Amino acid sequence: MATESSTISMASGALIDVHAHALPPAYLAAIEAAGGDPSGYPSPIWSPEAALNSLSLSGASLGIFSVSAPGVSIAGTGQTARDLARTLNTQLACYATSAEYSSRLSFFGVLPDWKDVDGTLEELDFLFSHQKLCKGVTIFTSYGPYLPSNPLFKPIWDKLNHYRALIFLHPTTLDVTPRFIASSLPQPVVDYPIATTRAAVDLIFSGIMRDYPDIDIILSHAGGTLPYLASRIESLLLNPALTNLTHISLEDVKAGFAKFYFDTALSTSAAQLNSLLDFTSPSRVLFGTDFPYAGKEAISAVLDKYHTFVATNPRGSALRPEVLRQNTLGILARHEHRDSQEKTEVDQLE
Repeated sequence: MATESSTISMASGALIDVHAHALPPAYLAAIEAAGGDPSGYPSPIWSPEAALNSLSLSGASLGIFSVSAPGVSIAGTGQTARDLARTLNTQLACYATSAEYSSRLSFFGVLPDWKDVDGTLEELDFLFSHQKLCKGVTIFTSYGPYLPSNPLFKPIWDKLNHYRALIFLHPTTLDVTPRFIASSLPQPVVDYPIATTRAAVDLIFSGIMRDYPDIDIILSHAGGTLPYLASRIESLLLNPALTNLTHISLEDVKAGFAKFYFDTALSTSAAQLNSLLDFTSPSRVLFGTDFPYAGKEAISAVLDKYHTFVATNPRGSALRPEVLRQNTLGILARHEHRDSQEKTEVDQLE
């Protein structure tokens, strides 16, 4: 297995793509068996070679690949779904450790649908205590009718905090009527950023962000609409009628907002990046492309907007490629796997 230093060894200014997806054959087969992606978005073609080409296009030295929505939930909550999660984690690990790909491909671990609490706990133990190869895990903005903070999921949060896990939060299908705008517009176009916003606010107001200090969460697509709505949320909390509805203080809300990380996948316009910089520290911004759901043309367009922002905007230097790279290296180092003895020794020094 390549070490962290050798895995991320290219030029100091090279980007690291934290929001790129893999579609191994077993996952594509599961989606096809279920009748297609329920979000309405067609499944793109993927291969490790295409992934490497996309990294080269964006100037990234490393891609941390994840399985996008609907994830293992497409196979339900039984043993078949558990087996699918294990198959995908095994395949992603093969890509990450292959002599052909190991210098460029890594991954966020795949979990079963959280409604299968025991299966999720078992897979977390496999990923962090046995396999020890993932950079973190992917979770989704909802599981059926439940947001991530639902009390049913407390054992999962306890386990994630135990492993000091890095979490990549990706949106999934919203159960709304009508399901599609204009009868056919896939949910990722508009509804996914809204799903991310709902889940992020839920994680704060439920106390998850306060009560689990050893996890970090990356929000997809620059946090959806959260940077735009955050001041509205804070202002409305000054209303006593709303304050009485929640046990979270305004200070906790602000601290929760400040704790998130944000990737730039499909979110590089001046309006989006300025909004992000108005809302959070540049140290919380990471690079992402959304490959292959964003194709070559889309990625080229968002890259052009990103590099134009860096080169011409008065605040562009705050998001230079080397800054985003160092941000990612820092969060990866914070969550690097350590065995229990080493973890105990380091914790005693901290």
